[in-house]
Parts: sequence; structure tokens; C-alpha cells
Amino acid sequence: MKVLQIVADGNPGGGTTFVLEMIDSIENPILITQKDSYSLGAAGSIPKYGVNFFTTRFDIRIPLKMRRIIDEVNPDLIHVHGGRAAFFLSFVPKKCPIVYTIHGLHGIYKGVPLSKWAQRRAIKKADLTVFVSKGEEDVALRHDLMRGSNHCVIPNGIDRLKLPKRQPPKEKLLVFVGSVTPVKDPLFLLKVMEILGPKGYHLKVIGGGELEEKMKGSSYVTVTGRLPREDALKQLAEAEAVLIPSVWEACALLLLEAMAMEIPIIASRISAFEEVVEPGPLATLIDHKDPQKYAEAVLAKEDYTKEAKKRFEEKYLWERCMNSYKGIYQNLLSI
Repeated sequence: MKVLQIVADGNPGGGTTFVLEMIDSIENPILITQKDSYSLGAAGSIPKYGVNFFTTRFDIRIPLKMRRIIDEVNPDLIHVHGGRAAFFLSFVPKKCPIVYTIHGLHGIYKGVPLSKWAQRRAIKKADLTVFVSKGEEDVALRHDLMRGSNHCVIPNGIDRLKLPKRQPPKEKLLVFVGSVTPVKDPLFLLKVMEILGPKGYHLKVIGGGELEEKMKGSSYVTVTGRLPREDALKQLAEAEAVLIPSVWEACALLLLEAMAMEIPIIASRISAFEEVVEPGPLATLIDHKDPQKYAEAVLAKEDYTKEAKKRFEEKYLWERCMNSYKGIYQNLLSI
């Protein structure tokens, strides 16, 4: 069975990590991703193709290039990840079953013009649409994106064998991992560090993005820039706690990594996080963006890591997630 995986954003992050894990878990994988990207190199020696997905949102050359590649590799099934890649694929004549995994309804959340139309088109093209959380499924249904299309929810999983061992935590080292962009709200942590910095705490920001320079302005903060996932996780393994002040997330990948590595979690109370850690307590979730509350949570040093790791092993192992997708592949190919 030849499965073509397509992901537009090849930077280190949730969707890319997921696709690279899938490539390692199936026979005869093929990849289309952003040209000259991290994912293109990290995919190893499999057949892989680079396409520039980030010219304009309506660049007709992109589906034409995708069509040429699909004709060449002749896959048995296509698994497309993310709205941008799925939208361009919707203009390619269909030759085999298509699975579309939505790793986040980013355009809907941001109010990007024509996002609903683009998502409906991508969903209609697919034989099955998969959401990574119940919350994202609810958003899609509220915005009338499905219109009778087949869909299901498969929570992400983590391959625990690829995680580094938890290191003795460096005293008073806090870590943020992710894109340094408004949706992750790293600037909020500058206010938290105004309280904790004078008490000896330091924040390491592992990631890159448009807010990097502003984060570097604090003497209590170090910014590493984008790192390969392996390197980012090694640095996370040394943290006293991980801070996740996101405004919105489609899933809770960093939460799962921290749960598996037994790192205390202090995070926003948002739907995707509640879905994973409640009923608990398995993490400290904070309702309002109050820097004092985050600082108090850090100083309280509450530790739910043993219970969190147990929940992870019960529900979020990679094998469970991948077996669900393999079942879908087999069902679609047998129709």
C-alpha cells in the first residue's frame, strides 16, 4: 500500500511532527511538503517532493504541480494534512481515496476571508475528515463545514520511545515551546517574568516567529529560535515546569509531551487542554490571563506528573492513534 502524505507547512511543529511519525509507521510512504523545509530533510530517504505552497492562496501552479507528482507516484491513498494543502488538493482530479486530517481550523479562528468556503471544498473532496480533538469537531459543526461529509475524531498520540529521558530539573528554569506568535501568547509571559524574574526564575523560549525580538528584550528570557523537535525536547526535559499560555490550540501536543516526560504543566484553560487533562487534576489550568495567578502557580510547585503520565499511557500512545488510521486506510481501500 503506497500512501502519499501531504503537508504544506514543513516547519517543526504539531502537524509536521505528526506527518513524520506517520512516515515512520507505514510501509511505502511518499511525501509532498514545502520545498527546502525542515520536514523535507527530516523525512529521510523516502520518495519526497518539495512544492512551494506559500506563494499566494490561489496560485494555480500549485495544484498543477501536485497533479504531476500524484500521476508520477500513483498512490493507493492520499492523506493530506492541514487546510492549505487540502485546499490545493481539492483542485486536483481525484484518483484514489483521500483522508484529510485537520490539525487546526486556523483560518476560521483568525477570521481569514473565504476560510469557510475553502474548508468546505477541502472536506467535500475527502472520503473522510479527521479532527484531532472534539473541540475542533464542534467548531466545524457550528460553522456548518461538514454538510453531510464523513468525519471522526482521533486524538493525537506521542511515540514515547522518541522522547528524551526526564533530566533532573534545573532549579527555577521555566520553558515555553512553540511558535512565537500571537496565538501562543508568549508576550503574556513577559508579565509573568516581571514577577518571577526578581525571584531568580528564568524563562527559556524554544521556538521562533514574529514576536521573537520582543521576547529577547527581557533579561529574564532566553530565546533559542526554531529547533528540530529532538533538540527542543531535550531542552524541555530540563525544565522545572512548562508554561503554555495559548489563546487557542487545536490539540494539546506539547501537553502530551510534557505529560509523557513527567514535567509539571501550567497552562491556559482552553478547550483542547481541558479535553486532555480533565477530570484531574493532571495540570494547573488557569482561567484568566492574570500574570499573578501564573506566578503563584509556579511558586506553588504543585506536582501532578505521576497521574498525568498514567493518563497519557492510557489514552495517548502513538500506537493507539496510528492503529486507528491504519484501520481507516484499510476500510477505504476495501470499498
